[in-house]
Amino acid sequence: MATQVSPGVVIKERELSSATITGALSIVGAFATTFRRGPVGEITTISTERQLIETFGAPVAENAEDWLIASEYIAYGGRLAVVRIENDGLVNAASDTATLVRNETEFEAGVGGANKFLARSAGTWANNHKIFVVDRGADQVLTLAEVPDTNVPAAGTAGVVNVGGVAKAVEVVAWDATDKKLTVIFDEQGVVASVGDTWENGGTDVNVTAAQDWYSTATVAIGSGESLALSSIGPRPGTSNFARQRYIFNDEVHVAVVNTATNEVVERLTYLSKLTDAKSDQGGSIYFKDAINLSSEYIYHKDAVTAAGAPNSTDAGENWYQASSALSATSAAPKYFKLGYEVASDYAVVSVEEELTGGTDGTSALTYDSGDATTAYNLFLDTEATEVDFVLAGGSLSTESATLAKYQAVVGVATSRMDCIAVVSPYVGNQVGTGGSTLSASQQKTKTLNFLNQISTNSYTILGSGIKYVYDRFNDTFRWIGTNGDLAGLCVRTSAQQFDWISPAGLNRGGLRSAIKLAWNPNKADRDELYQARINPIVTFPGTGTVLFGDKTALSAPSAFDRINVRRLFLNVERRVERASKGILFEQNDSTTRAGFAATVGSYLSEIQAKRGITDYLVVCDETNNTPEVVDRNEFVAEIFIKPVRSINYITVTFTATRTGISFSEVVGLAG
Repeated sequence: MATQVSPGVVIKERELSSATITGALSIVGAFATTFRRGPVGEITTISTERQLIETFGAPVAENAEDWLIASEYIAYGGRLAVVRIENDGLVNAASDTATLVRNETEFEAGVGGANKFLARSAGTWANNHKIFVVDRGADQVLTLAEVPDTNVPAAGTAGVVNVGGVAKAVEVVAWDATDKKLTVIFDEQGVVASVGDTWENGGTDVNVTAAQDWYSTATVAIGSGESLALSSIGPRPGTSNFARQRYIFNDEVHVAVVNTATNEVVERLTYLSKLTDAKSDQGGSIYFKDAINLSSEYIYHKDAVTAAGAPNSTDAGENWYQASSALSATSAAPKYFKLGYEVASDYAVVSVEEELTGGTDGTSALTYDSGDATTAYNLFLDTEATEVDFVLAGGSLSTESATLAKYQAVVGVATSRMDCIAVVSPYVGNQVGTGGSTLSASQQKTKTLNFLNQISTNSYTILGSGIKYVYDRFNDTFRWIGTNGDLAGLCVRTSAQQFDWISPAGLNRGGLRSAIKLAWNPNKADRDELYQARINPIVTFPGTGTVLFGDKTALSAPSAFDRINVRRLFLNVERRVERASKGILFEQNDSTTRAGFAATVGSYLSEIQAKRGITDYLVVCDETNNTPEVVDRNEFVAEIFIKPVRSINYITVTFTATRTGISFSEVVGLAG
């Protein structure tokens, strides 16, 4: 028994015919490739193709084979544990200096440089996205009857507007002398000027001939000559209930992310607060920096922004990044956040505007090498960090040798964990000619055998012969892709419709999805060679479609574990028994505990037996293997003997012709 220095469970497996040791299984596929977006270097669980697109982006030419293999696996009903590969030169777009922030964990640890805003994930996808932070802004745009002869308005200066016969102090945001338009903020909240009110300039007062709400007409440029109405982001921000209860005003902001390539607002975060401790009525944080970093699907907010412009004369809350307690506001002395704006060409615009630039998909776009892939797949080595059942080899790299190195790393994960199965297809170039060349069937067979024969012999790997032709609807083209996603998917589908210990092969369960054709359709003689080499043929039969026509693992030695259904049976049982074993850790090591454990395991094995997974079993967990010496070492020992049901691989049917008058009882047993 393995030596344990801390509490734990060791699962051992014994195959009496050839003595092979193995592990456990479920329905999650481990997978790694480059993507257009998404977290880098961490495991993300994906359940649907839509979620795959939303998290990592749709496929492009450089990652299409990988992406489509992953999508095929999901379509059979599997879930994916996905790692985005980090290739050389991968960088996040940013508002100041582009830098790599692999994932949210790194951002929370302070990675990101001196940037106000960063793209949520690395890649070119975020370049030219603009971030607008909009606060309440100016109050009104007043059209004057004429240009004043004295005290001509100037942006950033104080003035007075006579509203209904009462002088009201204002801050001038902008003055357009050509159109005689005056944009103002009233020092007193809630004041609204009307036609007939006047601009007091120390000389002859100038009448207001038109008055418009500034926010309802304000726009910002978003690129390509297009503009965005602030009102399309959300209604004018004002004061949150949290701030109002503390006699603080003008704390609300909206945040918008705009794709300037499409002139589309891709995200809106509304009714947030400049106060670091602001809460919604339900108690959640509405501090705009927190809301961005917790909720945005596009950006992180790191370093503080500065909203330019002049405040109301009564403002005392210039800093956007402070707690309500720091303002010390009272009913007698309320505090007003400064209303930030930028003055550009005498036109008041949004409070904060930043553009993301500099993001890259890597020095070689989305391509990667076998070393990059190995680093990513190694994240799946920790059996306690993540539970996986298949490790998908994915697509081919640029060369056969690089593809082999990647696939060997994939197999290494499965053989190291010993609780999952690696699924491997040939290198696409083994069957599909390059540069306009074509390969003969003999060449396809030889190259496929030579490539897959380099994969180590073990029962934790499935090798398949197929390269299939599929339609890539995202890029409106056809592609050759490996079928490792299909082979794992067939196992998933078989488990969903029947059980883990049923073979996924054959006409009843082995039909592949969406295969337009195969690059190489092996004949009977080819299939014989493949099967002897541990490779499961994938074949198209007339009238039956494309089918998995073998159920071998990559184990070369004769053994119960050289069949997929037996390997998956043991993985299923071992995982269930391991969970049951954890339930008795730290319990009393006596006959009661042992009998309970044996009964639990026996009950499950009896259920599998009834469902045609095993023919017989025996659970030994008593004083014979838990001797006083074992008990004194704080150990608990159980032995489980299983006779698995084997799948039918070879059928012989003999037809015998007899004379008319002969009795069948006379010839039965004589022939053959």
